[in-house]
Amino acid sequence: MKYKLFKKYIQKILEHMEISHADLFDKSKKKSMVEARQLLYYLCHNRGMGATEIKDYMFREGHSLEHTTILYGINAMEDVIANDPDLEKIAEDIQGAVEV
Repeated sequence: MKYKLFKKYIQKILEHMEISHADLFDKSKKKSMVEARQLLYYLCHNRGMGATEIKDYMFREGHSLEHTTILYGINAMEDVIANDPDLEKIAEDIQGAVEV
């Protein structure tokens, strides 16, 4: 239902993090890739998407993961943003730049 919004978040994250679409959806556990995916979950969650919906959209992009991974990522990103004003600003900028 909000797939268009999901795709817009992807584009903005790719631009901000200076990574490729393939990098974002790779199974890499490299910190920057994990952080980018968790930021995507966090932004989507803040726009009312549930973990199941995010999981379905991730699968459409070729990345399968567990529901619990998304929930963990959302919580982890909330903690990171609470302690990192730069990342908080990035999240705000992305949210502000994405319109439905």
